Amino acid sequence: MPPAAATPIDPAKLPAVVAKINGVAIKKAQLVEEAAQMRQQIAQTQGFQAPLSSDFYKQVLDGIIARTLLTQEAKAQNVTVSDAEVEQQIAQIRSRAANPKAYQDALAANGMTEATLRQRIKSEGAVQKFLQTKVLAGVTVSDQVAKDFYDKNQDKMKRPERVHVRHILLRAEASAPAADKAKAKAKAEDLLKRAQKGEDFGKLASENSEDPGSKIRGGELPWFTHGQMVPPFDKAAFALTKPNELSPVVESPFGYHVIQLVEKQDASVAPFDMVKAQIEEFLKQKQSQQVLAAHVQELRTKGKVETFL
Repeated sequence: MPPAAATPIDPAKLPAVVAKINGVAIKKAQLVEEAAQMRQQIAQTQGFQAPLSSDFYKQVLDGIIARTLLTQEAKAQNVTVSDAEVEQQIAQIRSRAANPKAYQDALAANGMTEATLRQRIKSEGAVQKFLQTKVLAGVTVSDQVAKDFYDKNQDKMKRPERVHVRHILLRAEASAPAADKAKAKAKAEDLLKRAQKGEDFGKLASENSEDPGSKIRGGELPWFTHGQMVPPFDKAAFALTKPNELSPVVESPFGYHVIQLVEKQDASVAPFDMVKAQIEEFLKQKQSQQVLAAHVQELRTKGKVETFL
């Protein structure tokens, strides 16, 4: 939900130098550019346009100040990223692109060249290495702390009802001729009768299903919860109650299905062992944020930080 409206500030009225951090000037151009980037991220993730107000610019500037202080400290402590580490990250980024042109296009879209990307990795990588080895190295979450969080937040540990099924699909798009749909439905009805008489469902699915993703596994689908499948399939699957129980022939936008229940789990509280790793990661991130904020505040207090907004 967007915050209360705030009076926008004309960027032209911002001072040429918006801050000095231990003598290093932060210029208006950097603040304006990063404010635009943050505004775009907020629009994409939260669905509203943040006003370019004084408070917004100050929030962005605080981030620049924190990053600059950490960069200065990493440099002072001779924490660096080797050329080999940089090249490894470059190679990983390249590998995620479909082809060399797509890689170059992605760089251009972000206003970068490979040289500027390499420099950014070197600079930001040094800060990350410094944080992990010097500032956050002592952040840990004990089993007892994780268990205490689990016990106090049972409402957050609920696991919804879910089912594990096999299915056979006979394809018939909604726009298919009536004769084709009738033929597909008749075949589905025949396969249902064969399964009801005891034929192996997995074998029937492997030999007859037109769902290529599941037929190779005997029609087996991954576990799913309500709402993950199209409504007719969802309703029929969750109506099954006993292992090996068969549904009637079900029509969906994809065609005609026969569904067999493998296993069903009622809604329940997830066991501690199942969510322990996620709890530990969540608490570790929360603790890391607190430690980092305190460390940045300490750097601001010890250093000379001047702001001009």
